[in-house]
Amino acid sequence: MKKLYAFSMLMLLLSSLQAQTIVSGGIYQNATWSLAGSPYVVNGPIVVFPGVTLNIQPGVEIRINNQTSSDIYIETRGTINCVGTDAQPIKIRTLFDTTNVGWQGFVCTSSQGGVLNADRFDIANAFKPFAYEAPLANYQYTNCKFRHCFEAITFGNTLELNNCQFIDNETAVYGWSYFIINDCLFKDNNTSVFAYPTAFTMTNTQFVDNAIGVNFAAGVYDSLYIADCQFLNNLLAIGYPSNGLIQNCIFNDNATAIQYAYGVEIANNVFNYNELGIEASIDAEIHNNQLYNNFGAVLISGVSNIQDSPEIYDNEICSNINFAVNNNTNMNYSLLSNCFCDLDSSGIEAMIIDGYDDITKGLINYQIYDSTCTTLLGTVLKFGQGVGINQLTTDYKFENPVANGMLVFTDAIFESIEIQDLSGKLYLFESLETGHFDISILPAGFYILSSIDKQFTRKAFVKQ
Repeated sequence: MKKLYAFSMLMLLLSSLQAQTIVSGGIYQNATWSLAGSPYVVNGPIVVFPGVTLNIQPGVEIRINNQTSSDIYIETRGTINCVGTDAQPIKIRTLFDTTNVGWQGFVCTSSQGGVLNADRFDIANAFKPFAYEAPLANYQYTNCKFRHCFEAITFGNTLELNNCQFIDNETAVYGWSYFIINDCLFKDNNTSVFAYPTAFTMTNTQFVDNAIGVNFAAGVYDSLYIADCQFLNNLLAIGYPSNGLIQNCIFNDNATAIQYAYGVEIANNVFNYNELGIEASIDAEIHNNQLYNNFGAVLISGVSNIQDSPEIYDNEICSNINFAVNNNTNMNYSLLSNCFCDLDSSGIEAMIIDGYDDITKGLINYQIYDSTCTTLLGTVLKFGQGVGINQLTTDYKFENPVANGMLVFTDAIFESIEIQDLSGKLYLFESLETGHFDISILPAGFYILSSIDKQFTRKAFVKQ
C-alpha cells in the first residue's frame, strides 16, 4: 500500500514537471503563453523584440527562477499583453524566498516601440513590477495584487486603483498628480502611499499594520477627498493632509492618526485608542468627530498667527488618557461647543494642557455638557470678556446656522448683542427691530454669542 502511494506521488510530481514550460532569451515572433503550458518558469531575462507580440492568457502562472540571480527581467520592445480576468488573474512570483524581492520585473522600452498592457494580475517579489521608460498617461488597475515588491507602482500623471491589494511592499504607491483609489487594501507595507498630489480621491479603502498609511509630501494643489476608509494599527495613518475633506473614516490603534492637518476639514470620523488622534494646524477645521480612549486626542501646533488658527467645534472628546486637548502654541483658543463627557470642570481641566499648566502656552476656553453631550451646563472662560463666568444667565434661542440676519427669541426686550470669533475679537450689533440683528459683516465661520445687553452668556453658532 505504501509503495502504491509513493508511486502515485511520483507520477503526480512527474506530471507537474512535464506540464511546466521553461522560457528565457529573445522572443522574435508572435507567441502565446497558454494556460495549457502553465506554469512558465523563467530561467533568465526575456526580451520581446520590436514588432512582436507576447500574449499571456488569463490564469497563467509565471515563476521566476531566482535561485542563481535576482537580475531576471521581462522586457518588451514589442507588445506584451498581460491581462487576466477577475476569475483567472495572471500570477507572477519567484520560485524561492517568496516573501522578498527576487527579480527586476517587467520593463517597457517605449523608445523602441514597446507596449505593455497589464491588469487583473497577482504579482510578487519584483523590484519594480512594471517599469515604463516613458510613463503612461493613465495607470489603471482593477482587481490586482502587489505583494513583497520594493516599489509596487511608480507613476507621474494619473493613477486609478479599484479593488486592489498591496501586501508587504517597501513602497506600495509612489507618484504625483492625480490619485483615484477605491475599495483597496494596504497591509504590512513600509509606506503605503507617498503622494505629490494635484488631486487625491480615496474611498472605502483599508490601511492595516503599515508603518505609513498615506503621506503627502507636498500640499494637495487642487482637492483632497478621503471618505469611508479604515486605518487600523498603523504607525502613521495620514500625514500632512491639506486642501480638502476627510470624513466618515475610522482610526483605531494607530500611533498617530492624523499628523499636521492644515487647510483641511476633518468631519464625522471616529478616533479610538490612538496614541495621538489629530494634530490640528493652520486653517484646519475639526468638527463632529468622536475622539475616545486615545492617549492624546487633539494637539494644536504649528500656528504662529491667530488668523491661521484651526477651528475645533462640535466634537466629542471623551475618556482620553493623557490629554483631551494640548495647546502647543502661545495663542488663546475658544474651543466652545465641544463635549468632554465630564460634568465637573476640574475633570475637564485636568485633560486640557494650556497656559494654566505651562506659561509658554495659550489659554483654552471650553464648555461643560451633560453626559449625552446635548445640554449645555456651563462655560469656563480663561480669557476674553467675562472671564470666570461659567453659567448661562439668559433664556433665549435662535436658528443655527445663521445667515446674514440673526433673529433671537426671548421673553425680554433687548437692544444689543456681542459676538466673539475664535480669536477672541468682539463685534457689537445694535437691534434693527425687536430681536433682529444684521450680522452680514461677519465672514462665514464659527462664532460665540457672548452677551445680550451686556449680560454675559455663551452660545456657539455657525455663520453661513
